[in-house]
Formats: sequence, C-alpha cells, structure tokens
Amino acid sequence: MNLLEVLRTAVIAGEGPDVVMTMGPAEANRYAKAGTLIPLDKWVQEAGLDKMLPELALNVGKIEGKIYSIPKTFESMGIIYNKSLFEEYGWNEPVSRDDWVKLCETAKGQNILPVAAGNANWRPTNEHFVTVYINHYPGPEVVYEALTGKRSWSDALFVESVEMFKQDFLSYWPEFNVYATLTAEDFVPMIAQRKAATMVVGSWGFQWLVDPGYWVSQDKWGWAPFPSLREGVASPSVAVGIGTTLSVNKSSKNPEEVGKFLVWMLSNKEMIAKMLRDFPGEWIVPIDIPQELVSPEVDPVFFEHVRTQNEVIQKGNYGYTTWTFLGPETWQWCYEGIEEVWLGRMSAADYMKKWDEVFKKELQEGVVPPIPER
Repeated sequence: MNLLEVLRTAVIAGEGPDVVMTMGPAEANRYAKAGTLIPLDKWVQEAGLDKMLPELALNVGKIEGKIYSIPKTFESMGIIYNKSLFEEYGWNEPVSRDDWVKLCETAKGQNILPVAAGNANWRPTNEHFVTVYINHYPGPEVVYEALTGKRSWSDALFVESVEMFKQDFLSYWPEFNVYATLTAEDFVPMIAQRKAATMVVGSWGFQWLVDPGYWVSQDKWGWAPFPSLREGVASPSVAVGIGTTLSVNKSSKNPEEVGKFLVWMLSNKEMIAKMLRDFPGEWIVPIDIPQELVSPEVDPVFFEHVRTQNEVIQKGNYGYTTWTFLGPETWQWCYEGIEEVWLGRMSAADYMKKWDEVFKKELQEGVVPPIPER
C-alpha cells in the first residue's frame, strides 16, 4: 500500500514513471480525474486495438468519452481449493448457498480453516470478498441496475448480501486480528498443507500455485466459480473485471513513444501467449489468441478457469468486480468500510447507505466507468 501512495504523490506532483500502472480502472480514473494522464484514443485506434478488445474492456477506461487506461489483466473471482483434500474427504465444488455452508461447516468440523485469507500487505483485499457476495446474492442484473443508477445500493438485496457476508466472514475466515497479519506468503501454504480448504480469490491467485515458495506440497489444486447464494441467481457465474491498467503519464517526456509501446505490447499475441505459460493470472489480455500459440505447458486448471470465464461472459452470466466498475471514492469506501461492519461498529444498512451516497455523487461527476448493456 505504501507503493500506491508513493506513486500517487509522484504523479500528482508532475513526476513518476512514463507508464502509470494501477490495480484497476477505479484507481486509474482517480488519476484521469486529476488531469495527470493522456488520452489513449489515438494510439488505440491507430493500432486497431479497439477492434481487438471487447467494448467492456475499453469502456471502463473512459472518462468523458476518452480512453485513459487500457487493461493488462482481465480477470474474474472464484475459489481455488486443495483438490487432493477434497478428494480425500469426498467434498464437492459448491454451486449453491447450501453447498457453500455445508462445505465450510464440514471443514471446520475437521479443524480445517474453510477460507484462508489476509490483508496485511494489501487492504483492498477486503473488497474481493465483498465483490462475490454483492454479485452472487442479488445477482448480476441487480448489480448492473445499481451501476447504471437505476437501483439504489441501499436496496434490501445488497444489505442482505453484506449481512450474509459478515456472518460468513466471522464464521469461516480467519479471526480479524489474525486476518490483518496474514499475506499470501502465509495463507497459500495453509491450503497446500491442508490447514485450510479454500481461498476466495481472483485470477491472480494462479501465480502462487506454480511457485513452490507458496504451494509447498505435492497436493493438487482446483478452481471453481463462486456459488450462487440465492435461489434464482444463475450458476455458474463469475464477477469479471480488470486487475491492472496501463496509462501514459501526462508528465512523460516521450508520450508518443510510450503510447505506441503500450498498444503494441497489448496487441502482441505471441508474447501474451507466452505470458499465459510463464505468469498465469497476471497477464490475461482479453483478445483472441490462436491455439497454435498456446504452449502445452500452460497449467490445465488455469486454462479451465480462463475457458469458463470466457464461456460465462458469452452467455451473459457475468457480474462486476468493485475495483473495475465503481468510482474511486466508492471503491475506497467498499474496502475500508466493510471493516467497520465486521467489527460491529456499523450496520450493513448504514454501510450500503453511505456506499449509495458516494456512488450517486460520483455518477453525477462522471467518474463512474460507462457500463455496456448486458
């Protein structure tokens, strides 16, 4: 989090790197709103990148009709679990609320932590879990209505989803005082060593699985979409988003070269295919990659994740990650305010009321990313 603040300070002061890299459009839009980025439309169009990338991926980088950020990583949320552990106990991937509760309670009964997690080095980790609950309980269509201003975020469905999450967090995640001390270096080995059963995580989690420093056993891993939390909400479904964005710093001394480099890098299919093998989960550009370019060494579980992600998007069963589709202030409240709910200092209703107030202000200001029709 210190690096984030250092980058913000440098860029706002008219310094910093030529390429401004953020963890998602909500943060990139903060820079764009402050007037510190250069529009990318010219370079995107010259390279034909606007014809390669889906409309969804480009629209979220727009402020007042101009593109200020482009996606390096298109990702989705799901569950990574110890497959060997599941096979030993005969556990199945959850597809419903009842399945999820049964899995978590059964794991607890074996003295196994149901969900390993921690936010010691990245406080916005909190929002990963908020994202799945506010998508998989109300449903993606309800979230779409809220993002487009047609439904209040203080709607009962959102309040109920946060109340459900609070109870699950207190029951199935590490205790908060422990959670606040754990990093991925701590909790991923817990899953590999069968001290924990799952982690609720985005596509970036696959980078840890292929690193023996994190996955410290010979156990197999698996991936599954997060389950539906309410009857009538489609399954499988995934909350999709953009995990890393790239922009050109307005203070760059070589903006033309930097802009051309960015669009070249994101349209280089051979390089992107190699990244799928070498850095699974950290470089998923949403463009078509010819099968012959994809190495047979790509992790098959990761490949299944990407395939499922693409299928549910095509079928329209996709939700919306908070760090991609909210304005910057609403995004910050999402991950900071939820701690007040966990600790009993604020009700779920008050948390979502403030969320709604901040969102409406940002929607009026034009800093909420444009949302394409479903």
